[in-house]
Amino acid sequence: MLEVRTPAVANLFYPRDKDILENTIKTYLAKAPLYPYKPEGLISPHAGYMYSGIVAAVSYKQLLNLDLEKHHTFLLIGPSHHVYLQGISFGYYDFWQTPLGMVKVAKEKIAEFVKSKPNFPLTLNTLPHRKEHSLEVQVPFLQVIAKNFDIIPVVYGDIESDYIKEIIEFFKDEKTVVIISSDLSHYYPDKVAREIDSYCHLAVEKLDERFLQYCEACGKTGIEAMIKYAKEKGLKSKVLEYKTSGDTGGDYSSVVGYASYIFYK
Repeated sequence: MLEVRTPAVANLFYPRDKDILENTIKTYLAKAPLYPYKPEGLISPHAGYMYSGIVAAVSYKQLLNLDLEKHHTFLLIGPSHHVYLQGISFGYYDFWQTPLGMVKVAKEKIAEFVKSKPNFPLTLNTLPHRKEHSLEVQVPFLQVIAKNFDIIPVVYGDIESDYIKEIIEFFKDEKTVVIISSDLSHYYPDKVAREIDSYCHLAVEKLDERFLQYCEACGKTGIEAMIKYAKEKGLKSKVLEYKTSGDTGGDYSSVVGYASYIFYK
């Protein structure tokens, strides 16, 4: 019997209606700039589309620099917001469903990882994925922009960034793009948020994880892992876009920060 991960935050974080969802994403993508960088890794926010969709679209627009006729795997890595766990949980479903249809999970690749890493802190229990939005909101963007792909969904809890880096190293190849899901600071006045978030930008731009001690991203562990991986592999990095929920929602008194980052050769 096939195991399907059904949407948990449709109509909350993004439209449930297929046509409205597709048109919403296409509108965001149309406004997003295309830079001349072929992504090895991206960092994208995970709030409701009305707040962070315009920033996420800048990350996903860069996938147009890939040969999307060829098959790609997207390694999705995000923090657990609802279930406390030590280590990571693979979303070991057969398919991931959104209003735009079904996406295949690369279960064979996950099984290879599990077999080759017997002492790795992981579980195949899908409980941490069932209500989790940090990965779910990424998938419709992929469905609009890339037609021939599968995903490896990873949700992490209490874990060191070196373990996440190990996951990236295992799965990353020419046809695999890493997508780290993270929002930045939460619920500060806009001016304060921008100051705190500037340390997240510095960490990425300088590929120096030491700046992250002042960064308050909810996906900081994933960001740190990607920075360490990029530094080791000689990748370059850029901040592509940054906004706060004040920019998109109009209330600057208490905001959440959203950034789009890219790692490339």
